[in-house]
Amino acid sequence: MPQPWHAANNSVRLELARFSASVQPLAPSEGLSDVRIDGEPRPDLRLLGVELPSARSPSAAPQVEHYTRGGDLIATYHDWPAPAMRSQVYWRAASHDLAGAIAAIEWVVSVQTSLLDSCPQLSARSAVSASEVLRLVDVERGTFTRATTMATAGQPDVDAPSQPHCYLFRLTDGRTSYAEMVMPTDSQTSQCQCGSPGNPSDVQLTHHLFADRLEKGVILRARVLGVFVDRAGDQAAIARHYADFLAEKLPLTT
Repeated sequence: MPQPWHAANNSVRLELARFSASVQPLAPSEGLSDVRIDGEPRPDLRLLGVELPSARSPSAAPQVEHYTRGGDLIATYHDWPAPAMRSQVYWRAASHDLAGAIAAIEWVVSVQTSLLDSCPQLSARSAVSASEVLRLVDVERGTFTRATTMATAGQPDVDAPSQPHCYLFRLTDGRTSYAEMVMPTDSQTSQCQCGSPGNPSDVQLTHHLFADRLEKGVILRARVLGVFVDRAGDQAAIARHYADFLAEKLPLTT
């Protein structure tokens, strides 16, 4: 495929046939921002950001290296999420089969340390505006249930590690849907917070990662996949994407 990533000042722009977005490696919590779908700006979408709580002071400049390789944007963070730890984040635009989807962006984070024993604290976060939020409950049958509804705004819907971590957001444009899924073994919990007093369609999705302690010489890795599809047939399409995602082998990132 043609090179989809293009550097511009402090950001890197992803340009696909029907989808585009920017990533600022110096601000990984912003994730994919300045999103456009079929050329239409979507300022209500901020996807696949990573919370890397640094032990440095807020004013200290982070040590960040980033580059592109094929369909991947790779950013390496030194002394994050704690001193003597190294985190690497991939935003991957060509690792998952589109199968008719508008776009499929895989987010991969890995952490390693020179310490004998540590406990990294990382979260993946996305923010969307949605008219309806569904959660996958049966992978084989492809059935969904309504997540926390707008009527119960403020009460989070929480997935335990044994449940499918796959949420489907029907976006407010009425034409497209966005789904986000995480490997169940990679997340402690996934939490969907639907609605706020000022904006009942505002939705925050957080995946709390890395339940295991991290030992010297060991790499912990987690994967999250975001998929955009057309609204028609979105549940069946996302159920297929989730099944395919579970079957994919762990990427050999470096």
